[in-house]
Formats: sequence, C-alpha cells, structure tokens
Amino acid sequence: MATRDLWPDLIYRFGTGCTSHGSDELKKAEELKRKARAERFGLPSKSTDDEEAKKKARSARFAPVTKTDPTEEEKKKAMALRFSKTASGAPSLNGNGTSEQKTTVVAEASGGA
Repeated sequence: MATRDLWPDLIYRFGTGCTSHGSDELKKAEELKRKARAERFGLPSKSTDDEEAKKKARSARFAPVTKTDPTEEEKKKAMALRFSKTASGAPSLNGNGTSEQKTTVVAEASGGA
C-alpha cells in the first residue's frame, strides 16, 4: 500500500485529524476499545461512580481541619500578644515607614565626666 492510502487509517487511529468533526465518534470508539481491552485482560472497568467515591475519600482524608481545640486558640492568641510587643532595643517604624533605632545617649563610656 502507498503511504497516502494509510493516512485516513492513521488519522482515525491516533486522533490527529481535524477536531471539528468526528471528535465524539473518536471518543466513543476509544471508550469501546478501552472497555474491550479491560474485559480481555480481566481489568476492572472504571466507572464514574467509583471515581467520585475515590475523590470524596481523598478530600475527606486531606481536607484542612476546620475545628481547632480551644486551648490551641488560646496559645495562638498568647503567642500573638507576646510577639506583637516590640522590645526596647528593637527598631521601630517612624511615620514615614522607615526604620528608626531608638538609642540612649551615654555621657562617657569610660566613666568620665
């Protein structure tokens, strides 16, 4: 056979042809092929119900915990209060949004007058 005679078969087989027509037919044909292959090799066929059940089980397993322990909430509040206070030597922000260090003037480091 010539190469040109093989093109329609290859386009149908690999689904690389124009997608505007026949895409539903290709999907149905592919689904039938998959079902036949699963039956032939004894594989369980995937159903949408099974997929949904798996998704729900996974979301339940990895969903973020919505309820927190009241003691944990109290700990978080205490930490927020403790760390929100600035230390006396820590830099503070002035009105312009720039950092400004508060320093005290010491008369003489050597203990002089």
